[in-house]
Amino acid sequence: MAILCQSTTAFHFYSTEGFALARKILLVALPNFEPHHYQMDGVCKVLAGIDLIACTPTGSGKTGYLFLAILVMIAIARDPSLCPGIKFPKNPAIIVVCPTNSIEQQMDKNMADMGITALTINADTVAASRQKKEDIWLTAHEDVSMLILGPEQLTSRGFRDLLTHESFYDRVCAFGVDEIHLLLLWGMVFRKAFLQIGFMRSRLRPGIPLIGLTTSLLADLLIQNSIYSLLGVNRGDFYLIHQSNARHDIQILFRRLYSGIDGGSFPELAWVLKNNDKTLIFGGTIRRAFQIKTYLNSVDSANPDRDIRIRMHTGLNWADDKLTTLDKIVNNPKCQIIVATNGLAQGNDIKVINTVIQLGEPETMEMYIQKPGRARPTVENPRGIFYVSASRMDLARTIVAQTDAENDADAAKPQGGKAAPRMSRSVAEILTTPCKPAEQDRQFDNPIQDSPCFCQTCISSPPTPRPEHCICSGCCPEADGPEVYLPAPKKKATPSDIPQGQKLTKVLKQIGVEHLEEFRLSVWFEASDRHTGQTPLAEFLPDMIIKQLLDRFAKIQSVDDLSPFIQRLTVLTDYHQALFEVISELRLTFKDKKKADAAAKKAAKK
Repeated sequence: MAILCQSTTAFHFYSTEGFALARKILLVALPNFEPHHYQMDGVCKVLAGIDLIACTPTGSGKTGYLFLAILVMIAIARDPSLCPGIKFPKNPAIIVVCPTNSIEQQMDKNMADMGITALTINADTVAASRQKKEDIWLTAHEDVSMLILGPEQLTSRGFRDLLTHESFYDRVCAFGVDEIHLLLLWGMVFRKAFLQIGFMRSRLRPGIPLIGLTTSLLADLLIQNSIYSLLGVNRGDFYLIHQSNARHDIQILFRRLYSGIDGGSFPELAWVLKNNDKTLIFGGTIRRAFQIKTYLNSVDSANPDRDIRIRMHTGLNWADDKLTTLDKIVNNPKCQIIVATNGLAQGNDIKVINTVIQLGEPETMEMYIQKPGRARPTVENPRGIFYVSASRMDLARTIVAQTDAENDADAAKPQGGKAAPRMSRSVAEILTTPCKPAEQDRQFDNPIQDSPCFCQTCISSPPTPRPEHCICSGCCPEADGPEVYLPAPKKKATPSDIPQGQKLTKVLKQIGVEHLEEFRLSVWFEASDRHTGQTPLAEFLPDMIIKQLLDRFAKIQSVDDLSPFIQRLTVLTDYHQALFEVISELRLTFKDKKKADAAAKKAAKK
């Protein structure tokens, strides 16, 4: 059974008549919303059963291709007289795969606002339904028009069983995939479930159209073809909407990072607390996000509302806590800053963000597009700021100057210690190029000018045009001001007050690290989820504190000697005595080790 049972008439939704009919239906369904011309263009192709790939900028309404299509399908299914030549199943549905829980949550809410019955099924909602002794998959059988899935659910037993129910199977009219650029970025690394999406299409009825959405599809043909293959489509067999992903309303700034990126102090960010801009700060990892939050809290320590003002959005936060954070940043004037990991970079439409900050260079060119794109065109002076260290800039220059073969050879060389991640050529090129928007246009093959949209929104408030003079920091360097951090001169290191003979050897320090890491793990297991559930393991006893404890080991003779270390660790305030006992046990271990080594040396001489 095909999606559309066409009559003998030659009606097509992608015709002038079809365009007008779909627009008429949508204006009735959404009287306060007029779709963009490019949205209607793609929706009409989907309604005609044609696969769609839409590559449009952040904030352009990509989700509209999903909810506009289902609204037309529902309207015609309920009243076939609207279009006698076309038939949709009773109670039609669209399956949508989303990469992150935060996108799924926001999409669920947006669909509800449109009057569309949506259901999100991911690890969190499955666990919640089990606690209630309910089967969330049963809800999807009849009552859901938009089924929003995490990629991992595609291979789950619940979804497999759902497809065996004819009542649901026959209702599916389209298959959507959001942020399709992540299929390759994440699917080949840590989200193997993304690789199942192409196989998923073969399990649906023949003729089900695909709706693939993204903001950042690189012009590299190998990358594009790999993504298309994972989606189960071939180049030339789908309708492509390709708009420029340049956001000319956002100023892109690159600033120097003077602080150690894995340290606990980030004075470059202190200025954020001096203004009232709604700000989104990306730390990359959960640990770094926690360190940024801790630093900002220390700078804002006199503010009793600092935990409202500065919020976190990471994988350690509960789903309802993430929703609370997104609600507060929009509706609570006291909430100003969200410190987040990369999950919030994809598809989240927080309409009040002025400034987006990334600590470190963008991990990929896709992230270079996605993260600043969280700043909204409706706010004043939107901007994206990347703080990059001098060493990483030097690496970028080296990569650009060398051939790919030379860079591959350098990447294969063994690295001592914890080496910083290698950088791709595309990221190195955006770091070193003078004009950031021009390099972005080149790498994404952006059209010089998009086709004009004649909807009332674009007529009354047209998109920001390409400026006559670029305002990125490469073309228009920032003048010195309060936001440019200049580090204080480094103080000369004071000589150690510990005699050389009392200092621990490398071997003893390694033994000490292992014991203290075991202690840290035991404290983490015992800690209350209610009070420390969002604290990373490493922050219970950071590696730096472990190093300092072992450096000062000879001076730790009582519990009081631990005070300078414990005072910097809010999660260890109740473990003074336990930590000192570990230190005391280590002292005995070190003595035994020294005796054993001495005996071994004596035996070797004999």
